[in-house]
Amino acid sequence: MFDKSFYDLAFGVDPGGARKDAHFISATLDEVKRELASELSQGINLYLLCWYGAHLTLDVYQQGELTESIDLHPFITISVEGHPDITFTGPGEPVGYDFRGDKGDTEDDEDDEDEDFEDEDDEEEEDEEDNLADRMFADDLDDSVKVSVDWDRIPVPSLIGEVAGPDDEAVLLTGDHLAEYGYQDFEE
Repeated sequence: MFDKSFYDLAFGVDPGGARKDAHFISATLDEVKRELASELSQGINLYLLCWYGAHLTLDVYQQGELTESIDLHPFITISVEGHPDITFTGPGEPVGYDFRGDKGDTEDDEDDEDEDFEDEDDEEEEDEEDNLADRMFADDLDDSVKVSVDWDRIPVPSLIGEVAGPDDEAVLLTGDHLAEYGYQDFEE
């Protein structure tokens, strides 16, 4: 049994249209902060949070036992130029922008045959420009997006006892996989 203490930054979606089961195992909160900032700098990961309802937790293991699982959603703010700030009440619960109401994410009404073909092309171009979910998916937000995590509000306990390190091979068993110190995505 592995009896060291460590943090597990877990970010993933249930199998379906998207796949992600990433874990970042660390002994320091500073490493966790850097890894989360890196993950949230990628548009596809913002898309997974906002559209797919990806789970994002910081699991705390004290002497090999899971003692706390902190949902990080309520501490994240996504600011996109020209849009209201996006916050979360939990996984799959973005506040400030209606991703399900994005134009282009709903199917066209097949009974509406009165639209001119040229008008449809113009609308599709506008939809692609205004559709925030598609822009996140395509990582097309560039410098217009800023993501912040309010670490001061997150009650992260300090690790106790002996902590895991880079030389530890079997830190965490997740599903059928052994997670090692550092980053791994079991869906890649």
